[in-house]
Amino acid sequence: MLRQLIVGLVIALSPLSALADEPPYPEDMALLRIVDPHGQVLATLTLSDIEGLPKREIAGSIPDTADPEARWSGVSMKVLLESRAIVLPDRMRAVGLDDYSDVIPRSDLEQYDPVVAYRRDGRYLTVDGYGPLVVMYPYSEYPELHERTYYSRTVWQLSELQLQ
Repeated sequence: MLRQLIVGLVIALSPLSALADEPPYPEDMALLRIVDPHGQVLATLTLSDIEGLPKREIAGSIPDTADPEARWSGVSMKVLLESRAIVLPDRMRAVGLDDYSDVIPRSDLEQYDPVVAYRRDGRYLTVDGYGPLVVMYPYSEYPELHERTYYSRTVWQLSELQLQ
């Protein structure tokens, strides 16, 4: 029910805000939940919360799409967790609004420093443009990331991180 409400709001507001380069959803809307292994919500973050963290930019394209390479702006997943005093888990499941999910191991955070992105080429992400958040790996920096294992971890429409 909550996901349907969020998706509905984001879709309804997306076309208007894309023109003004303002967020396509209210800045105080909960976009990302971080949940412990028992289902307890450890943190709920808004766009303002996420934008308030140190920004990291990477280049790359969404795997398995015809989209051109882009510049992705967001926050390091590692920094995001540490900002909430959350110890890096051995693994975490990244879940999208459509319930697609994949597991991201701690080693990825330490070695590749993937980003929770909220902008692409300077524009806020919309639901129909992989957003409002997407897990992006620095594909341009590490050729070894160009394989199915890592492509699967690029979760679009990220809404929840489940620590394991």
